[in-house]
Amino acid sequence: MDKNEKFSKKPPSKASKNTSEGNKRIEYRGDYVRISRTGGIAGRASVSNKKMGIGATVNTKHGLRLHKRLWNGARVGFQKGRFQFIGRYGKGPLKINQSKKGFSLSTSNSFGSYNFFKPQYSSFKMGGYHVRGQTAQTLQLIVLLVVGAFYLIVFSARALYLMA
Repeated sequence: MDKNEKFSKKPPSKASKNTSEGNKRIEYRGDYVRISRTGGIAGRASVSNKKMGIGATVNTKHGLRLHKRLWNGARVGFQKGRFQFIGRYGKGPLKINQSKKGFSLSTSNSFGSYNFFKPQYSSFKMGGYHVRGQTAQTLQLIVLLVVGAFYLIVFSARALYLMA
């Protein structure tokens, strides 16, 4: 295998299409091709000028995309005749996600991400499973509550120490 190729193969799961159990991701990613269990085969070729921030991508599944980088984290473009405006901004634990439909606020951790305004777009990864939607929303809330409780205990202990 070439060192630039990315190969991800997880152990097969039970034959189930139930998204609450999570699907295993089995795929091959090369420089110009991606083969996956669910998406099939997709070829791509890109041309870009990084100094000007413009580019074009041809994809066998999604067609031609023309795009222009506005600033770091934001781009505008056209794909399938539709306008796209996408961006993710922020430093620290909270990020603002922008699309042509509006704004949302999210946070990321080692288990995935939780979207506060649109929880159905949350993701959760653990032990080779990657889930999205309602199940991910519930699991991310549990993680956030546990982490929040930990930091509350640490903050309380420090406050008591300083007061004594």
